[in-house]
Amino acid sequence: MGEYDQTIGSFLLYCGSLNPTSITGSNLLTGFTLVGVMTQFFTYWSSKFDDPWWLKAVVVFLFIFNTTQAATVIYMSWFYCVTNFANPSIIAHILWPYSFTALGTAILALMNQIFQSWRIYAFTRKKILSGGLALVALVTFVTGITAAVQCWVLAELAKLIAIRPVVEANLALQCVIDVAIAAILSVAFSRSKTDLRRTDKVLNRLSRHAVQSGSFTAIFALGTLFSFRFSPETYMSGLFGLPIGRIYTQTMMDHLIGREQLRSMLSDDENIISFANFRAEESIIMRPTSSIVTASKMPEALPH
Repeated sequence: MGEYDQTIGSFLLYCGSLNPTSITGSNLLTGFTLVGVMTQFFTYWSSKFDDPWWLKAVVVFLFIFNTTQAATVIYMSWFYCVTNFANPSIIAHILWPYSFTALGTAILALMNQIFQSWRIYAFTRKKILSGGLALVALVTFVTGITAAVQCWVLAELAKLIAIRPVVEANLALQCVIDVAIAAILSVAFSRSKTDLRRTDKVLNRLSRHAVQSGSFTAIFALGTLFSFRFSPETYMSGLFGLPIGRIYTQTMMDHLIGREQLRSMLSDDENIISFANFRAEESIIMRPTSSIVTASKMPEALPH
């Protein structure tokens, strides 16, 4: 136990107990994770969606992985800011949660990008386009894993300059594919506009969501890239890099828990028309079928 664990550490815990959602001390991390991302998991399980087992398994994995990652980041913050409060030289040593977070970000990014690529295929039926995006996502994943492992092995801040090329390649690819996915989905939804007000309202919301999710991850990836490029001797890159995994998780969970609201927007009988090859009443993303749908040209990738 460090010299300040029961003094400064206890004080930070006390401040957080007064307001669990405040951004003071360690609760900057716990408040963001538990009140933000964890609320989405609670909403999902309490909504009782009739999803297939594999999708529920993905949600369970996201919950466990995000909880574990949040715990490791809190431990790292405590180690640097409380236990070693009077030992500033410890900053030169990279604690394992830093590399573990980079590893987790690569995994969560791959899951989200493959998921979004599948949505693009389900909506556009363009195999080359969606396959190309999936390929770029895999390459991005490989560079991310490589950077995380090398960071883990080096374990010293001053040595990270050696892995700059692979880190910058990973962040650049991550930014490019997120922007590309957002742009493709936004254009696809925009071109599917109909004369049905409720249907167009849903498409507008899907388009806005695609732009917002892609722009947030791209902004944080660029922030990490520039910080690592121009300030490699500091942990400034962690300011932008650590939350990226949470953003990917929030993007996927927001898609899942938002289905009920979008479905209710299409429940008006005036919007029900016949349209072969698609059906709106599916669990996660509409699948091809020979029945009728509840909206003209309603995308197979529509969550509900």
